[in-house]
Amino acid sequence: MAASVAPMGNSEHLGREHFGVVIAGGGPVGLLLAGELRLHGIATLVLEQAPQGQGEPRTLSLHARTLESLDRRGLLTDFTAAQDSVPGLADYRRQLNDHGARGHFAGIYQLGRNAAEAEQPHGLTLPREVVKELLGKRAEGLGAVVRHGQEVTGLEQDGDGVTVTVRTEDGSYPVRADFLVGCDGGRSTVRKSAGIAFPGTGPSVVARMGRAVFEVEGGGELPIGWERTDGGWYMRMPDGRVAVTEWEVPDDLESPVTVAELAESIHRVTGLRVTLSDPEYVTRFTDSARQASSYRAGRVLLAGDAAHVHFPAGGQGVNLGMQDAFNLGWKLAAECRGGAPEGLLDSYGAERHPVAARVLHNTRAQVALMRPGPQVDALREMFVDLMGIDGVNTYLSEIIYGTGIRYGSAPDDHPLVGTFARDLPLTTPGGPTRLAELLRSGRPLLLGLNGGGSAVLDAAAPWSDRVERVRAEAERPYATALLVRPDGYTAWAAEGAVDTRSLRAALTAWCGPERAAG
Repeated sequence: MAASVAPMGNSEHLGREHFGVVIAGGGPVGLLLAGELRLHGIATLVLEQAPQGQGEPRTLSLHARTLESLDRRGLLTDFTAAQDSVPGLADYRRQLNDHGARGHFAGIYQLGRNAAEAEQPHGLTLPREVVKELLGKRAEGLGAVVRHGQEVTGLEQDGDGVTVTVRTEDGSYPVRADFLVGCDGGRSTVRKSAGIAFPGTGPSVVARMGRAVFEVEGGGELPIGWERTDGGWYMRMPDGRVAVTEWEVPDDLESPVTVAELAESIHRVTGLRVTLSDPEYVTRFTDSARQASSYRAGRVLLAGDAAHVHFPAGGQGVNLGMQDAFNLGWKLAAECRGGAPEGLLDSYGAERHPVAARVLHNTRAQVALMRPGPQVDALREMFVDLMGIDGVNTYLSEIIYGTGIRYGSAPDDHPLVGTFARDLPLTTPGGPTRLAELLRSGRPLLLGLNGGGSAVLDAAAPWSDRVERVRAEAERPYATALLVRPDGYTAWAAEGAVDTRSLRAALTAWCGPERAAG
């Protein structure tokens, strides 16, 4: 697919630009999606409203499924090294790990206690700007164009593409794209302009958060950790953030939050009077839970907070959005290149919409379990006991960390179909490797194991231009052959004798029709 990209400083040519995909929003989701598209050579433009280096200084928790996915793109080592370079965050994570818990459900830190065998048993904690830097470096290194201080203000689509209106400090200009993806947050201009509804529930709690120098009247410090009080919830993170949550929602949620408002909320929740100085930022958010009625309207798609918003209980938001990007990237790239199987792009919404709906459901449950009062006190005590049961702990851990996701499959499919393909040490003709490393290219992987793969790989020869075909030996394989999608999920699997007809059907459904070799 051709793309004409003019120099940024030449306004005469800006209106003639044509990209395969324009992404509105340069946060982690938009930048990750840009990198995924560039793996497949799709001309990609990212438009970020905020100037470079500006944005709310938040800290993000990256969970198991996200880390597994980053590993399959060769990015996990960089993310781990970045966390280790921030001593306070690394120490905090180690403290959690020493206690055998990776995180919480409704502030009950019991999750992951039986996850020692998990592929990624421990999460990562990183400043949002560091995550953006890592993903932006990758996207631009692969050839994506990223522009800051440029806001998408409108769109017009037709059967051939989308004309995107972009506002800068010097005026507005149009950009043409085959597809537009809105990664522009909960108040998404793209979603509104595309006429996609955003139903859900309104706020029942309000949280205020900030990072500043806090001084407690009479001496002492605000402790690190979580505390539930009669007035609400208090939280202080090792990076200096303080957050308080209350169940009295003010009428005015649109006016800018102030330092005094945060200090007053801290007093109501903790009983401590504090003064704040040198504020880095203060913000306010609620437990509004909304989800786009559809993730696609013609040539416009949504991902991340533009598609779903919820209370940030368990740190699920960025992980949910990044998993949207991993799911969407290869499908949208196939559509842009041409020859994609019918319905492949629509499978993005079909698969990801139910996943986000479950996240909204569990965050509503967590908010209910966090409420003050003796009835909830009793419920929480019972919940602590329940989370000590391995099955319950595993169930809740899989909900929060995304490791329980299984996409749809047919009744006669192998039980692995729709599940995330577990990493596996392998020996190939080229030497030792891992299943995760074989997905670095972002192409589907057909893996034939332990001498049973010859017929499998031969049957897939007409798809060799789109599929990585690998014969390997494994000490403890969990299948004879696997077809793994670029996002790491299993599209087809077999044990023992292989039915090549079902393999060819799966290759056609996910990779398109066969083509003559050469």
